[in-house]
Amino acid sequence: MSAVLVLGAIGATQARAQGEPAADFVKRLRAAEYYDLAIAYLDRLDQYPGVDSAFTTTVPLEKAQTYIESAGNARSVERRDEAFAKAEAQLQVFLKNHPGNPRASEARAQLGKLRLFRGSQFMIGELDDDKRKQAREQYQAASKTFETIINDLKGKLEDMKVADIDPEKNPEKAELRDRYRGEFLMALQSSGEAKMLAAETYQDPVKEAPQMLEQALGTYTDLSEKYDNYVLGAAAFYPRGKVEQLLGKRDQAYESYTRMLEQSDTPEFRDAKIGAAAGLVSLLLSGKKQDYAEAIKVGAPVEASLRPNEQRSQIAQDLRVELARAYLAKNADEQNTKPNERKRALSDARKLLMQAKRIPGTHDEAAVKLLADIGIDAAAAEETADTPTADDPKSFAEALASARELFQTEQLIAGQIKALQDQDGDAEQVKSLQESLDSTRQTGVVILRRGLSMIGSDTDSAEINEARQFLAFLLLQEKRYRDSFVVGSALAQFAPGSDVGLSGGLIALNSAQQIISAEGTGSDYWVERIKQLGDFLVQKWPDNPKAASAQGISIAMALKKNDLADAKRMIDAMPESPEQAQFRRSLGLFYWNDSLRLLREEKDQQADDYWKKAAAELTAGLNQIQGGLVDADAMNAALVLAKIRLRQDRPDAAVKVLDHPKYGPIPLQSKLEAPSQSFLFDLYRTELQAVASQLTSSDGDQEKLLARATHAIEQLQETASDDAGKQKLVQTFRTLAVDIQKQIENAPPARQAKLIDAFNVFLSQISKISQDDTTLLWVGQTMLGMAESAMPEGQVKAEGQTAELLKTAIETFQTLKQKPDASETIPYLLGKALRLQGQYSAALKEFREILTTKPTMIDAQEEAALTYEQWAAVLPAKYKPDAYESALGGGKKGVIWGWGKISVMTQRNPNFRDRFFNARYHLARCRYMQGEAAKDPKLTQNAARVITSLAGLYPDLGGPDEFRKFNALLKKIQIAAGENPDGLPPANGD
Repeated sequence: MSAVLVLGAIGATQARAQGEPAADFVKRLRAAEYYDLAIAYLDRLDQYPGVDSAFTTTVPLEKAQTYIESAGNARSVERRDEAFAKAEAQLQVFLKNHPGNPRASEARAQLGKLRLFRGSQFMIGELDDDKRKQAREQYQAASKTFETIINDLKGKLEDMKVADIDPEKNPEKAELRDRYRGEFLMALQSSGEAKMLAAETYQDPVKEAPQMLEQALGTYTDLSEKYDNYVLGAAAFYPRGKVEQLLGKRDQAYESYTRMLEQSDTPEFRDAKIGAAAGLVSLLLSGKKQDYAEAIKVGAPVEASLRPNEQRSQIAQDLRVELARAYLAKNADEQNTKPNERKRALSDARKLLMQAKRIPGTHDEAAVKLLADIGIDAAAAEETADTPTADDPKSFAEALASARELFQTEQLIAGQIKALQDQDGDAEQVKSLQESLDSTRQTGVVILRRGLSMIGSDTDSAEINEARQFLAFLLLQEKRYRDSFVVGSALAQFAPGSDVGLSGGLIALNSAQQIISAEGTGSDYWVERIKQLGDFLVQKWPDNPKAASAQGISIAMALKKNDLADAKRMIDAMPESPEQAQFRRSLGLFYWNDSLRLLREEKDQQADDYWKKAAAELTAGLNQIQGGLVDADAMNAALVLAKIRLRQDRPDAAVKVLDHPKYGPIPLQSKLEAPSQSFLFDLYRTELQAVASQLTSSDGDQEKLLARATHAIEQLQETASDDAGKQKLVQTFRTLAVDIQKQIENAPPARQAKLIDAFNVFLSQISKISQDDTTLLWVGQTMLGMAESAMPEGQVKAEGQTAELLKTAIETFQTLKQKPDASETIPYLLGKALRLQGQYSAALKEFREILTTKPTMIDAQEEAALTYEQWAAVLPAKYKPDAYESALGGGKKGVIWGWGKISVMTQRNPNFRDRFFNARYHLARCRYMQGEAAKDPKLTQNAARVITSLAGLYPDLGGPDEFRKFNALLKKIQIAAGENPDGLPPANGD
C-alpha cells in the first residue's frame, strides 16, 4: 500500500475515532520501522481532528526521535549522517519555539547525546585535520548543550529548596526533585565527557588543549566529590583519573582510580571499575619504577572477573592490553623473576593479547605491536573457523551413532586443551585444538538436529532423550544459551525422575544463569523461569542432591534480583545445613548493602531496620558454622557484622564478633591462604574504630585497650610495604579520622567529653610511636579538627579540653615543619592551630611564611585576616583601631590581604560565592568594631553602608543564614548609631 493510501486510511480512522491517540500511533510506526510513514504522518498531523494540542507542540521532537531511530537502521553512512542532521535540526526547532515545554529538558539531553554520537562518528577510521575539527565542533556544541541543562536544572533545584522537601508529605514534589537531580547529574557527567572528547580530538591533547582537559577535570572533580553518594558521582572517579593521568597528575590519578576500585561491585560500576583497573595498571607501569607486581595484583583479579557481557567490550580489551604489558615487564625482569615464572608471565601476556586482538577496537595497534615484540604475527595468528558441514544422516539411528562418536572426540580434545593449558603448553597448538573443538561441536549440533527431525512413533524414547541430552550439552558449550535452555528444560519435562532428565534440567538452569549474566542485571522473565524449573527439579528428584542445589540457584536469583523477602522465605524453608548457613550470610550482606544505600538516601530509620535484619541473618549464618572450617566469605560476613555493631553504637559487641573463637577474623585471619590487602585494611581499621570507642568506657582497662589500638596501627602499617601500599595507608588513616570525628560529633555531650579525652591520649601515643610523616600529619589534622568541632559556638579561644588537643596538634606540626621535605601546608595548619589557641602573633608569622610564596592561597588569607580580627578584640583599647585596620587591609608588609581585598578577589568567581559574602560580613563587622574602639561615628556609618550597598546588589545576601547574620549586625550598628534598629528589608519581597 502506498504512503498516500495508508495515510488516507489513517486519516479516515482518526476522523471516525475523534481523537485516537496520535502519540501511540507514532510509536507503533517507529516500532515497525515505518520511519518515512511516521514522518509523513507527523507532517499532516494538523489535518486530523481530535489530536491532543500538547502532542502537536512536540511534533519536531517526535520527528527528531524518528530520524534518530532511522539512522540506526540506515544501510549507508550517507543515509545515516543525513538522518542525524535532520534530527539535530528538528531538535533545535523544538527548543527555539518551545523553550518552556515540559519536554524541553528531554530535547536538550537528546540534542547533547546526538552531538556526542556525531562527534564520535568523525573519529572513526583514518583521521585528518578536517575530521578532527568536525568532531571537535560537535563535542564542543554538546558541551554547551549540557551546560545549558546544568544551569537550568541547578536553578530549578535551588528554587525548590530540595533540602526542605518531605517525601511523605509531598511525594510528587519529592519525585520531581529526584528526577531533576538525576537529569542534573547525567548532564554533569555528559558535560565532562564532551569536554574530554573535545580535547582528545587533538593529536597531542596535553600540549594543544590543556585548558579543555582542565575544564573536564573540574567537571569530573565536582561530580565525584560533591555527589559521590550517587552512582554517576561515584563512577566519575574513573574519567577523573583518566584526565588527571593525561595531565601528568600521577598522585591524583592514583587516588581517583583507587577510590573507583573501592566502590561496591554493582553492575552500575562495572565498566568504570574495569576502566579504573586499566588506568591504574598503566599508571603503575609508566613511572620510573615499573611496578609490574602491583599492576598484576590490581589488574588480574578484575580481568578474571569479566562477565560474559563484558568480554567483548572496548574497556575490557584496554585492560587486557595493559595487563599484558605488566606480564611482559615481569618476563623481562631476569634479575628478580625465576625462569618458570617468566615463562608463565609470557604465556599469560600472549593469551591476553590474542583475546584482545580477536575483537576490533581502538586497542588494535597496541595489541599488534606487543604481539610482534614477542615474535607473533597477529595477521597469521588470526583465528579462522569455517562453518562446519556434515553429511545428511540417513536415519535418526545413524545421527545418534555419529553424535556419540563426535561426543567422544569432543571430550578427548577438551581434555588435551586442558592438559596443555595446565602445563603452559604451546599457544599455537592450543589454538589449533580449539578450532577442532569448535568445529566438532558445531558439526554435532547440525547432525543431532537433522536426526531429531527424523524420529517416528517407533523410535526408542530413551535414545531420543539421549540425543536431546547431547544436543543440550553441545549448545551450552557453544554458548547458545537460549537454545540449550529450551532443549534442556524440555528434556527434564519428557524424562522426569531419570538421570538424563535431571541432566537436561541442570543444563537448562546453567543456560538461564548465563543469559542473566550476559544481560547484566538479568530479567524478571528468566529469574522466574529459573525458579519454576528449580521447583520442578526438587519435586521430581526429591532425594537427589544435584536437584536440591536448584533451590540454591533460585535463592541466588532472588538475591540477584534483590527480592530479599522471597530469598528469606526460601532460606527459612531449607533444612538446617552448611548451605543454609551460607545463604543466610549472603542474605545478611545484601541487607547490609541496602542499608548503606538507604543511608545515602538519608532514610535513616529504614537503614536502621535493615541493619537489624542484616545482623540477625549474619549472626544465624555464622553460628551455624560447623567443624571450625571458616573461609574468606565467612570472615567477611563476620567483619560486616562487626561494622553493624559499630553503627549501632555497640563497640563491645563489635569486638566480640571480631574476636569470636569460631568465626572471628582477628584470631582466624592467619589461617587464610592469602588474605587480600583490602580485607586486612578493612579488618584492622574496624578493630581500631571499635577499640577507640571502647576507650570511653569508665570500667574498661584503658592501658590494655590502648595497647590493642597501638597493635592495630602497627598491623595497618605492616600491610603497607611498598609505595602504593603507603599511599593507600594515608587514605586509610584519613578515612579513619573522618569516622572518629563523626563518632565525636554524634555523641551526647557527656560521652563526647570522655571520647575526646580518651582519644587525646590515644592520638598522643600514636604520635610517639610513629616516625611516619603521613601518620604524624594525620594526628595533627585530626587533633586540629577535633578541637575546632568541640569548641562551643561563639568561642574564639580554646579552653580546657580543646586547648589540650591543640597543644598536641601544635607540637606535631612543629615537629613536621623541621623536616627537610615538610609539606607546604604545614605552616597553614600550624597557624590555624595557634590562632585557635590565642597565639595570634605566632599564627600571623606562619601565615606570612606561606603567603609569601603562595599569595593566592585563599584559605590562608582568610585565616590571617581572622587572626588580626580576633587579636584586635583582646588588645588594649588604644591599639584596637589599628589592629582592626590590619584585619581590613592586611599588615604593613603587604603579604596579607585583609577582608577588603579578599572580598574583591572573590567577587567575580562563582566558585568563591560563599567566601565573598563571608569576607563582606567580616569587613562590615571589623569596620563597626573599629568605629566603636575609635569612637568615630563615620566609621560606624561606613560599616552600615557596607551592608546596605551589598544588599542592593545581592538582595538575598548569599542565602537565608547569611541574610540573618547581616541583618543582626546591621541592627547592632543602627543601635550604636542611635538609630531605630530596622535592619534590612525582607529579601525577595518575603
